[in-house]
Amino acid sequence: MAYFRYNLLDKEGHQKTGLISLPFDNPVSAMAYLERQGNVVFSATPLPQLLGRAVGLLKQFFGQKITKEELAEALNNVAVMLKAGLPLMSALQDAIAEHNNATLSQIGKEIVLRVEGGSSLTDAIKGYGHIFSGNVLFLISLGEETGSLDRTIHDAAEHMKKMDKIQKDVKSALRYPAIVFGMIVVAMMFWLYSVVPSVAGVFKSMGAKLPAMTIMVIDISDVVINNAPAFFGAIIAVVMLLKLVTRLHQPTRKVMHTIMLRLPVVKSVLHYYNQAFITEYLALMITAGLDILRSIDILGSTLPNEVYKEKMQMVRSSLLQGIGVRASFQAAKIFPPFVIRMVGVGEQSGTLSDQLVYISEDYRIKLEFMVANIGKMIEPLALGIGGGLFIMLTIALFTPIYDLIQNMSK
Repeated sequence: MAYFRYNLLDKEGHQKTGLISLPFDNPVSAMAYLERQGNVVFSATPLPQLLGRAVGLLKQFFGQKITKEELAEALNNVAVMLKAGLPLMSALQDAIAEHNNATLSQIGKEIVLRVEGGSSLTDAIKGYGHIFSGNVLFLISLGEETGSLDRTIHDAAEHMKKMDKIQKDVKSALRYPAIVFGMIVVAMMFWLYSVVPSVAGVFKSMGAKLPAMTIMVIDISDVVINNAPAFFGAIIAVVMLLKLVTRLHQPTRKVMHTIMLRLPVVKSVLHYYNQAFITEYLALMITAGLDILRSIDILGSTLPNEVYKEKMQMVRSSLLQGIGVRASFQAAKIFPPFVIRMVGVGEQSGTLSDQLVYISEDYRIKLEFMVANIGKMIEPLALGIGGGLFIMLTIALFTPIYDLIQNMSK
């Protein structure tokens, strides 16, 4: 794939210049493609390779994002058209190349060009690994080999819809605690920045003798007020740096995932999410005809949690040593005992994919229930933390006032 700077006269007679990404490096092929669109082409000059990569990264970063919902819908439309008897080229052109999402539309046009040039659909989409996951690539490859492309693309689309629903449920579940505790922090900052200094001024003017807790609260308030820009700037910098390091540094990412898996409420959401993710992927791959080892390899490249990824590698190592599926999962401690028993039943009866589908559905139901009731689960913790902080502030600020009133009454 290369970027070309073109200069042409379009169908309406307007002269245009710009950049276009095409799946070939030859300027002659680029000019031929542009001419097939009804243009009079004056030039098509390829950009240097390094500059082309930079342009591609900028477009990927700043371009319109492709949601899983949009991609799943596009793939499902391709499957429907193929099942109806339309040629692959027509299905790709109508469902993806002419999509409302500009980024997906551009990728669709590039895929169409690659297929027109003689590439298989699998080879045509391999260059878009950031869009099409490993399991989608495998299902499309399987469909091309078996002549059931409509069914395998439909399976891939349905799988993406399920995973998108699971991820949205997790984000929704984690968003509520973040908002609640964020509001507690904002309320505390308001008290320390606005209320405490006013009360401290009254204490100072009246020469009140302050208890240790009150002095501590006033000192904290002074630190916040005197260093507010640096304080909030440091918080933002630390959060951004931590986010960047977590994304790029695997050991840091594993530490963060380990911590999150130990937080109250959050750990339950993440355990259900990762267990649903694993069972859904494995069920899809095994149903499609892939062996368990290859399924785990594909799963390992897409599993988002480093702790569970390491556990799946333990499962893979056990399987390579000849240990059974049930015993391998049991040793890695990924699932609770009743799930391990179901995996064992599936292994013995040859219905492992069916058991995994059932387990995945069970975890999705649990996750949906938790999302619906996350407010009730977080209320005791939020009330405990927020109430405890408020009581501490109340005692710190009102104890000296009570002492002053007592002294005045004497």
